Amino acid sequence: MAVERDYVTPTEAARLLAVSRSTVWRWIQSGRLAAQRLGPKTIRIKRRDLEVMARPVHPAPAEDIDKQDIWKDYDPEKVRAALHAARGAFRHLDTEAFIKEMHEAREQDSRGRPAD
Repeated sequence: MAVERDYVTPTEAARLLAVSRSTVWRWIQSGRLAAQRLGPKTIRIKRRDLEVMARPVHPAPAEDIDKQDIWKDYDPEKVRAALHAARGAFRHLDTEAFIKEMHEAREQDSRGRPAD
């Protein structure tokens, strides 16, 4: 019986995702795929992070979405802890500049060109 590990090597990740090793390394370098350095030459990738990379191209049909329990993993204590940890994270934010930037961004299309 094979034991499934929580971490895989970049080579194993490439095999599991059916992409080249250089693609996996490019994803790691760009931040698209998280990886942990365990030593000077030892890199590992969480299997869970690979599952995120292999998401479906098309969303699930509406009837499947209706059957999903979106609250099954909800933990109010974790939410409270996260909110508590984030308290004050935006205290140095210049809200006026932020709102101005948001308004300017809305006036552009997804490629940064002025919207028609």
